[in-house]
Amino acid sequence: MFQRFFDEGLAQASFLIGCDRTKEAVVIDPRRDASVYAAAARQAGMRIVAAIETHVHADFVSGARELARTGARVIAGPGSDLQFEHHEVRDGEQLTVGDFTLMFLHTPGHTPEHVCVQAETAGQSARLFTGDLLFVGGVGRPDLLGEAQTRQLANELFTSLQRVMALDDRTEVHPGHGAGSLCGAGIGRDPASSIGRERQQNALLQYRERDAFVAAVLADIPETPSYFSRMKRVNAAGPPILGLVDGDIRVPSLKPGAAAALAADGAVVIDLRSTDAFAAGHPYGALNIAYGPKVGYWAGWVVPDGTPMILLSDDPVHARAAAVQLLRVGLDRIEGTIVGGYDAWTADGLPGATVDRITAGQLRVMPMCIVDVRTPAEWRAGHVEGSINIPVGDILLRAHELVGDTPVATICEGGYRSSLAASLLLQEGVSHVVNVIGGMAACRDLERI
Repeated sequence: MFQRFFDEGLAQASFLIGCDRTKEAVVIDPRRDASVYAAAARQAGMRIVAAIETHVHADFVSGARELARTGARVIAGPGSDLQFEHHEVRDGEQLTVGDFTLMFLHTPGHTPEHVCVQAETAGQSARLFTGDLLFVGGVGRPDLLGEAQTRQLANELFTSLQRVMALDDRTEVHPGHGAGSLCGAGIGRDPASSIGRERQQNALLQYRERDAFVAAVLADIPETPSYFSRMKRVNAAGPPILGLVDGDIRVPSLKPGAAAALAADGAVVIDLRSTDAFAAGHPYGALNIAYGPKVGYWAGWVVPDGTPMILLSDDPVHARAAAVQLLRVGLDRIEGTIVGGYDAWTADGLPGATVDRITAGQLRVMPMCIVDVRTPAEWRAGHVEGSINIPVGDILLRAHELVGDTPVATICEGGYRSSLAASLLLQEGVSHVVNVIGGMAACRDLERI
């Protein structure tokens, strides 16, 4: 049995592989809501015997401890130094699971303890689970442990990649991330590849000299979400066990008045409704992270660790799914969801607010401080003349720069990130904020008219 599980929001892949004869299975790089693996194993009549970590993850909370509660053995790379029960493998160590064999290859570079897992069974091509060493079209970033270790890790990355490139061309490559992940640059959209294909097509593997490779890797480092360092600490210490193998999380229901009291005491309301609905009216001080696969990702950027959170949605299913996303990035203090949504909030006479919006055409003629909240790379590729670039993840750090009498207009590509940025600025006390409807896409459409 072989199954791939992909979290679109974090672009994270995990794997369940099992032996049909002995009914034993292992999970590689499990995410926190581990019920998905338990359900798949039960359906196949299998028992999960091991949870394997290719490295200490920076972008999501691991589900290895959750699986350990069910009897799975946690396996990690040499020097992982996890602060809970686990087994650290040696380079070349093997684990037999029924009719297949797992070999652990110590491949430092993304992190010092990183391992790749080579799975072999008779009559099939070998599968190499590369974690964050090798992606489809890209390689892992070496900078997440700080500047002092970055160059050394980049050199080790080169050595480790040369090692796996010596494997048979037919070896399947199954990376831990896909397109959209910030664990490496230039990651392709295909879920898997092969050693032969990556040798031929992966741009960074064309560098034969170590120094040239190191320079190329260090020249293309993606942005670093603020929550990455926290994830490292959480996963090393062992995240709190929430019983997520047993089923879906239950989100408590809150009456509007109780939610308002929590908000007054420091909880943040995360409004999961559309940007249109949020602009028309929302609880005073709420953040707009419109429902979709990126709720956890953006919350990880902008919600401080330990902050109590209240979810607002017109759909209870959305609230539960969003709660799972928040748990995946270690935001555990979910107080509940508001019964009746915003209609109930206003019916109880609780304080609300709106966000002014302008069109791309109005942006051209109104005096504004235009804040482009896209990434620096997006901004460099084209932006509104006179705009300043403050990526949405940096808004809280730089909001003080925007306090003044000039109205602030937030703009992104289509309006999602700029609505979040507008809500953050309002929360930080910037008095006059407007959001540009349709973002840069609308600006480009206007230029074509």
